[in-house]
Amino acid sequence: ERIVAAGQEGACPTCARPLGSDYAVVLEVLDRQLQDVLFNGNYFKQRIDQLKTPPVELAQLEQRRSALEAEQAQGTATLGQLTARLQEAPSLVAERQTLQGRIGELERRLAQSAATYDRARHEEVRRELALLEPIALQAAGLRASAARAEPLVRDAEAAEKQLSEREAEVKGMRERLEELGYREEAFLEAKRQVEAIAEERRMAELRLARAQGDKKAAQEAGLRVARLREERATRQRESAHTAAELRMLVELDRAFGELRTDLNADLRPELSEIASTLLRELTYGRYSDLELDEDYVPCILAEGERKAVISGGEEDVANLALRLAISQMIAERAGQPLSLLVLDEIFGSLDEERRGAVLELLRGLADRFPQVILITHIEAVRDGFDRLIRVELDGERQVSVVRDEPLGGRDAAA
Repeated sequence: ERIVAAGQEGACPTCARPLGSDYAVVLEVLDRQLQDVLFNGNYFKQRIDQLKTPPVELAQLEQRRSALEAEQAQGTATLGQLTARLQEAPSLVAERQTLQGRIGELERRLAQSAATYDRARHEEVRRELALLEPIALQAAGLRASAARAEPLVRDAEAAEKQLSEREAEVKGMRERLEELGYREEAFLEAKRQVEAIAEERRMAELRLARAQGDKKAAQEAGLRVARLREERATRQRESAHTAAELRMLVELDRAFGELRTDLNADLRPELSEIASTLLRELTYGRYSDLELDEDYVPCILAEGERKAVISGGEEDVANLALRLAISQMIAERAGQPLSLLVLDEIFGSLDEERRGAVLELLRGLADRFPQVILITHIEAVRDGFDRLIRVELDGERQVSVVRDEPLGGRDAAA
């Protein structure tokens, strides 16, 4: 929305760069990303709604797990009961044998008395049978329990056999240890010695690691010392070179100071004389001399007296005279005239009389400055030029237009 509001000529709200030709591409990418976000959001929202209700298969599996856990608990309880009854199996077997012996005795007695029936004895036997019936039922239950206990008895016998084998192995090992002369005290002492040796080895490894670290540190320190020595030698060489340069600079400073003194003594009077001559021509003799102090700041003299206050026009005339004097001195010392002299806005604070004096002076210096270019905004001086090149601003096209306006055939100034 911020990019749409900014438009194609706006800036990106993220990186602040102009959108320009990338405006449509950025909008297309953002629209595609927005569609992806909306699609993923709808998809995951539907998945959340679907997962709020557990699937039917998951509910069935949960029920199945609960049923299996209940069955496991019941099986654990049954196993406990069977284990308890298995522990009772030996006594039940003995009791069953006793009951079987009792039954056999009764059957023999019954066979002996079958020839002669004794009603009283019969009643007595019936009563005994009635008394033995609960015991017979109990024996039947015991026989069923014994049948179920037989696999457990076999497992117990196998475990007993395995235990016996382990005991035999232990006994054999003890006999082997006795043959080898094994003693617990010697074993413990050997164990302590092994532990002591291991500890000594660990300490030795620590000392070795520490020694290696010290060696590495010493090597690094040696390298640092070598680098420092090399840097020291380099610094000493640089210091010697710097000292030599300093001595040279001090000598140059002294030479430049002497040169400045010599130039002030040699050039300043000559430059003041040339500038004074030009100043008299520019002011029609109103000011006679122009002097320069040690910093080459010009000072106008009127009738031999220093003029304390000068106007802006007078200051411009003095500076122009000084610049022309410097240019003339350079040309004279070069042994040939300077082909070009460029002056920028020298008429700004001059009145009409002084402007004319400047133009006449420049024409008079044609032998030293064959070509002079003046840059000015003063329309009144255009008649004094041999050629006029006008530079104007075209407001409609916002460009500068250069137009040549020839004004005559003179060659002194342009």
